[in-house]
Amino acid sequence: MRRGELSQSEREIINKVKKVDDEQAIKEFLKSRRLKNVRETTIKYYESVFHVLYRDIKKLSIDKQLIELNEKDIEKVILLWQQNLKVTSINSKLRAIRPFYSFLQQKHWIEKNPAKDVKLLRDRKKIRETLEEVEIKKIIDYFKKQHTFASFRDLVIFQLLLDTGIRINECMNVQLNDIDGKRLIITESKNLQQRMVYLSKSMQEKLQMYINVRGSLHHDYLFINQDNERLSKNTFQERLRKGARACGIKKQVSPHVCRRTYAKKAILKGMDPFSLAVLLGHSTLEVTKRYVQIWGSDLEKQAMKKEDFSGLF
Repeated sequence: MRRGELSQSEREIINKVKKVDDEQAIKEFLKSRRLKNVRETTIKYYESVFHVLYRDIKKLSIDKQLIELNEKDIEKVILLWQQNLKVTSINSKLRAIRPFYSFLQQKHWIEKNPAKDVKLLRDRKKIRETLEEVEIKKIIDYFKKQHTFASFRDLVIFQLLLDTGIRINECMNVQLNDIDGKRLIITESKNLQQRMVYLSKSMQEKLQMYINVRGSLHHDYLFINQDNERLSKNTFQERLRKGARACGIKKQVSPHVCRRTYAKKAILKGMDPFSLAVLLGHSTLEVTKRYVQIWGSDLEKQAMKKEDFSGLF
């Protein structure tokens, strides 16, 4: 005799839910991301988030596959993460998890999306650190005193990040033919859209010096290591951190801090948010608006006091 309520297997037949395991689901999800031309670094991040999710559901004694998790399971994981992780880290993981479950539901591999109503956590808006002129000068002097190719290269990269606000990945992918006088074409951008940034006169001169020292090689990547191969972002980031520590600078110093410093300088000089968003390669104005809210309260007064960093190099 039939019951009034449909069984799980009956509901799956009606909703055309196909049985798959986690291995197949993750493989097909990552394949779908690649077909959308998502960067390989993003693919690797998805994989790392799935690894963390597996680890933490075990900590919570949730004996399920990822495709079997429900909304309450996801909430338990988020509560666990809140004990040790920053809001930005949690939200970053949620940005990987939510499209995964949306994909599974679209493929009819799950009946209900457990992450559909999971919202990003609210974060307090903090004033992000930037570099002051005296700190920039200390780092410049540190690189200049080394008298090595690597230190000269690092100095040029440091100036380029401050001069244009480009991302470190974009910087490491610059090639010789991307430089056109005072213009620099960014071909490897985060949102896959090429854009143009503009070089100060001082930056143009420094780049030409560097190109002359770099010489002719078997490839056209601008920034190279000691073996004449393309420089990795991790190598530069570590060298920049080491230089900042050697200068006695306590705050975090990174390529992204250079990017924020560029944004702050531009805002204090009175640049409009739309132009700044285009130059920074922001896909929306939201991040740019936050920059303006943080640093734009006293533009006229500050703009009269601030000098262009290029005079320091």
